[in-house]
Amino acid sequence: MGKFAEASRKRKIESLSWGLASRMGDLALLTLFLGLSLSMPSKHSGKFFGKTFRKLHDILDEATVKTVFYRLKQQGLINYSQRLWQTPQITQAGKDRLRQLLPAYDEKRIWDKRLYLVSYDIPNDKKITRDRLRQTLKQLGCGLLQESVWLTPYNPKQVLEKFVAKNDLFGQVLISDLGKDGSVGGENLHSLVNRVYLLDELNQRYQEFVNQWPSKPPTPEILSRFFSILKDDPQLPFELLPDDWLGEQAWELVKIYV
Repeated sequence: MGKFAEASRKRKIESLSWGLASRMGDLALLTLFLGLSLSMPSKHSGKFFGKTFRKLHDILDEATVKTVFYRLKQQGLINYSQRLWQTPQITQAGKDRLRQLLPAYDEKRIWDKRLYLVSYDIPNDKKITRDRLRQTLKQLGCGLLQESVWLTPYNPKQVLEKFVAKNDLFGQVLISDLGKDGSVGGENLHSLVNRVYLLDELNQRYQEFVNQWPSKPPTPEILSRFFSILKDDPQLPFELLPDDWLGEQAWELVKIYV
């Protein structure tokens, strides 16, 4: 291997290593904030965070943890003394970074009072494009109504028009405006939204969280339960939520601690 090829290989390895440490660093910050061990996830951490921490457990050893923490300290995200790296403290910069990582609660939720249906008919020879479209719809907060038909209260036209143009899908993706008083198969909008987004099940999780809220300041593990629920919450317009919705109450309990 020539000198320049070897130098190029080393740069690629270094770049890959730093990229991996950066991603690990974000996960390490989350574990520190939630008070969970880097070596073993808590049974109370919630399915989303629990899965993340199990991945950490599979790939991190002590040497790697030390490397990740050292780089986090270099970036000013955590601080610790030389002999106490096992118990680092998150700095203000680290807390700012955490706000970017954790699911954010939307207190405004501006809505045009309409629901939209997105349907598509994409042939099998464009399967990869079809999968990317599904992923885009999920990122937009669309709920699956039935095969190839998605529902959303937030206007997806601008994003999807760009996706259609970029992927040459003209005529294969349709967006229908249900209007303010629309229905599908005789089912009114509130009932439709409740069913598509599984709101009863989600509200039950919020109910359990509120019921378990302690009288003293919550532990990080308790806070992690809220963010696990919020991760699955589509954060629909308040007007579409059930009258007994407890997401707002749960947020009021949590927000002074984050």
